[in-house]
Amino acid sequence: MKNTIHINFAIFLIIANIIYSSASASTDISTVASPLFEGTEGCFLLYDASTNAEIAQFNKAKCATQMAPDSTFKIALSLMAFDAEIIDQKTIFKWDKTPKGMEIWNSNHTPKTWMQFSVVWVSQEITQKIGLNKIKNYLKDFDYGNQDFSGDRERNNGLTEAWLESSLKISPEEQIQFLRKIINHNLPVKNSAIENTIENMYLQDLDNSTKLYGKTGAGFTANRTLQNGWFEGFIISKSGHKYVFVSALTGNLGSNLTSSIKAKKNAITILNTLNL
Repeated sequence: MKNTIHINFAIFLIIANIIYSSASASTDISTVASPLFEGTEGCFLLYDASTNAEIAQFNKAKCATQMAPDSTFKIALSLMAFDAEIIDQKTIFKWDKTPKGMEIWNSNHTPKTWMQFSVVWVSQEITQKIGLNKIKNYLKDFDYGNQDFSGDRERNNGLTEAWLESSLKISPEEQIQFLRKIINHNLPVKNSAIENTIENMYLQDLDNSTKLYGKTGAGFTANRTLQNGWFEGFIISKSGHKYVFVSALTGNLGSNLTSSIKAKKNAITILNTLNL
């Protein structure tokens, strides 16, 4: 408990200095982020969505390193699906009654619950409806990471696996710029596609009533010794000011896939302390 208070207070002092001392400054918060990401190689970025000013960062090298987006790819896929009018907010994805790997996936889903519970089979249904060529065009338009949707070599599984620790890679820094384009409505898709996607990403209010929108992602690396984890999204303050953030990590966290839980917990701890 004392350690948590110490970390939170330290974060508050550093971020207060960032915000009030210089509007354009950015501070390395490694002294406080290191304990949060202990045991992993972690990254945290926070940007002003309108000015593209970097507010805070931890571990520049990790933030510049591409990794599989895993379920954070649902953000991009949601934009594609709404834009192509393959789905709308009333769509029901019908479960085929076969086990899907997680109990929560074994039911019908909506666009909101697809995002909320990271339902892989829904993503795979959508990608196959959109088609490979159109997905490649969207990835280019979005400037989304390495834009490689080929999947695993010689497995011909791009449409169903490319984003799941496979060929598609994106860095936290690239995710930040993608998120900025979304929140600023600066992508070549219908406004309704952006609005619906953002609506479905809403999670909760932070301690100061700032709105938190986000998406997790997690996956085991090829040899299953390490996990990649993501939590990324937007916060919108009570005054309407918008920020984008990414929390990402890679580490040996055991056999249970918990990396996204840790990435999310770390981000919320920092964001609550910022009190933006």
